[in-house]
Amino acid sequence: MRSPALVALTAACSAAIAAPLAIGVHDGSLSAFDAGSVTRQLRSQLDAASGRSTPDSGSSSTDTDQGGASMPQTAPDGSSTSPSNGGAQASGASSSGTTTRATAAQSKGVVMIDVATPSGEAAGSGMVLTADGTVLTNYHVVSGSTQIRVTVPNGGSYTASVVGHDESHDVAVLKLSGAKNLDTVTLDTDGVRTAEEVLAVGQGGGEGVLYAASGIVTATGRSITASEQGSLSSGENLTNLVQTNAPIVGGYSGGPLFDAAGKVVGIDTAASATNSLTGYQRSNAEGYAIPITQAKSIADDILAGRKTTTNHIGAKAALGVAVVPNSSLRGASDTGVVVQQVLSGSAVASTGMTAGDAITALDGKAVTSTDSLSSLMDTRYPGSTMKVTWTDTSGASHTASVTLQKSTAN
Repeated sequence: MRSPALVALTAACSAAIAAPLAIGVHDGSLSAFDAGSVTRQLRSQLDAASGRSTPDSGSSSTDTDQGGASMPQTAPDGSSTSPSNGGAQASGASSSGTTTRATAAQSKGVVMIDVATPSGEAAGSGMVLTADGTVLTNYHVVSGSTQIRVTVPNGGSYTASVVGHDESHDVAVLKLSGAKNLDTVTLDTDGVRTAEEVLAVGQGGGEGVLYAASGIVTATGRSITASEQGSLSSGENLTNLVQTNAPIVGGYSGGPLFDAAGKVVGIDTAASATNSLTGYQRSNAEGYAIPITQAKSIADDILAGRKTTTNHIGAKAALGVAVVPNSSLRGASDTGVVVQQVLSGSAVASTGMTAGDAITALDGKAVTSTDSLSSLMDTRYPGSTMKVTWTDTSGASHTASVTLQKSTAN
């Protein structure tokens, strides 16, 4: 049987269909958002909400543990499909846990994240690492955002900036403006085991409400490919993930996966697009989390200002164009990405590049897709110089050196 689609857990609120990807949006462009509020689409049925996934397993009933969290109490007693990349796996009847509104105890240290992008709005979750507002989340929650609003349940809202991110590991660190005396989460450093009871907490469906989804760990060491629903991206390859049958859905991304002691063992990151938040839970729910030890190590490098081969600290560089895959307009055999818009005053505005041209290389490295363009741009910083190669609509090739600007898109 074919596995359900693996899609991003960021809940889309009003994203435009087939919107061009903004690569290096410079200051003052493509930003329109009321930071005080985000319009959310309330859903009574969230089967169509964004999520991410792979195989499933485990059965459980719920009860309240010593920390006040609703946790499964029944051990698994069946079997499930094999992990895609090794790792231990629990046996269990193929059914998911349950979802309820998160209690105050379950919500401690958890925040709701709402973002504006050039193509709409989206929502996710995060966890507070320090009382003055350092927040850990998934990078895909804030990727491409122009403004970020973080809400602490019963504690007010804050604007936030991205301190740094690691796109290949889907981790981002945020800083809340003016925050103090916030509740924080407690991290587990001992790792996680199969059949261990877990509880995922997040802003299910982007409704502005925290939910708690119970389940067990069904496998470790998993590798998956996940993508945003409706995204132009070919998907994101993630490895060494924790798999759970907790029925997490869109909006949980960046939120914590707690163990039975109330400590964070992972970041909710991906699940099946068919997971549901409604009363009739889908059997075989599939969810994935980044181990917290891995995420914390990445966050520590970012906070210390240590650049690695995969992280990016501070603002991204701006090329100043909006693009779509070349194959979407010129045929699947063509390379590069098609320019939909050259922003006035941007790095490439004076080069002669115009809408309809195709960017084929950056610093001599081939651009084969929007993903490769984004990856190449992520290695550069504002103020650096880059050679851009493109083909115009007549087929002539051009190369120009440009000085990259500071991007307002994260």
